[in-house]
Amino acid sequence: MTVTDPKELLLTALRAGDAKRSRSTQVQIGPSEVGGCRRKVWYRLNDQPETNDNELKLAAIMGTAIHAEIERALADNPDVLIETEVEYNGMKAHIDCFVPGTGDVIDWKTSKVRNLSYFPTNQQRWQVQLYGYLLANNGYAVNRVSLVAIARDGDERDVKVHTEDYNESIALEALGWLAAVKEAKEAPAPEKDASYCQFYCKFYDASGQMGCVGLKKERIPVSDVIITDADVDKNALLYLQLAAQIKELETQQDSLKASFEGVMGTTNSGIELSWTTVKGRESVDSDEVEKLLGFVPKKVGAESQRLSVKQSGGK
Repeated sequence: MTVTDPKELLLTALRAGDAKRSRSTQVQIGPSEVGGCRRKVWYRLNDQPETNDNELKLAAIMGTAIHAEIERALADNPDVLIETEVEYNGMKAHIDCFVPGTGDVIDWKTSKVRNLSYFPTNQQRWQVQLYGYLLANNGYAVNRVSLVAIARDGDERDVKVHTEDYNESIALEALGWLAAVKEAKEAPAPEKDASYCQFYCKFYDASGQMGCVGLKKERIPVSDVIITDADVDKNALLYLQLAAQIKELETQQDSLKASFEGVMGTTNSGIELSWTTVKGRESVDSDEVEKLLGFVPKKVGAESQRLSVKQSGGK
C-alpha cells in the first residue's frame, strides 16, 4: 500500500495495535473502571455493542506506551514485580508494580500538568486500593498503595506521588459501587455531557437507538442532573473560590495601574515601569464590504466548549 497520508498511517497503526491488547478485549470489569460512569459500566456488564467509531484514543495509547517504557526500565529489578496478574471473585487485574519486600502497590498514571492539581481522584484511589485487595486475597502482604502521576507535557519536576495505607474498607466501598451497578435493571442515567461522550465513550450513539446520547443541555435542565461525585463537588467549590480571588486581584491590579499613569522609569527595587502606545485593533468594515459585494462572506471557526460554574444553592 502506498503511503499518501502520514497521519492516517500513524493513527491506523496505533489503533490496530491497541485493539490487539488484552486489556482492550477484556470482558471482566477491571478496577480502573470502578467509580467511573455507571452507565458505561452497566453497558459493559450487559454486553452492549460498541457504537462509537469516532472515539479518540491517542491519549490512552500514549499512556500505554509510557507504561511499557516503565515496565522495560524495571524489568531487571529483582525487588519488584511488574504487571502481576491477579484475580479474585470474578475481578481480574494487572498490577503495574508491587514491591513484596515492603508491601507497596504502585500504579502509574499519565496526565497533563494542568490536571495534576486534582490528582488523585476518588476513582483512582478506589482503583489502587482494589489492586491491594486483589493482591491481599492472593496471599500477598500489602501495606501501602501509591499513585504516581506522570505528566505527558511535563518533566521530572512534575511527577506527583500520592501514598496512603492499604485499607480494605475502601476497596469494599468500591466493590459496593460495582455491585449496585450490577443490580440495576435498566441502564443508569447519563453522567457526562454529550460533547465529551462523543469523543471519549465507546458507547456514544448520537441517534440514541442503541447506545448513549450523553447529557444534552437542550433536553435536560442542568438543575435536574445531580452530580454525586465528591471530587467534582470539591473541585467546583475550589473553582468558584479561585474565581472570586482572581476577580479581587484583578480589581486591585487595575487600581494599582491607575497610580502608574504618566510614570516612566525604574524604582529603587529595580522594577521598570514604561508605557507603550499600542495600535488599535483592525477589523473589516462589514458595511463597506456589503456595499461593494452585495454580501459579507463569513468564515466559521471550529466549535469550542464554554464552561459555566455558578452557585445554585446546593442539594
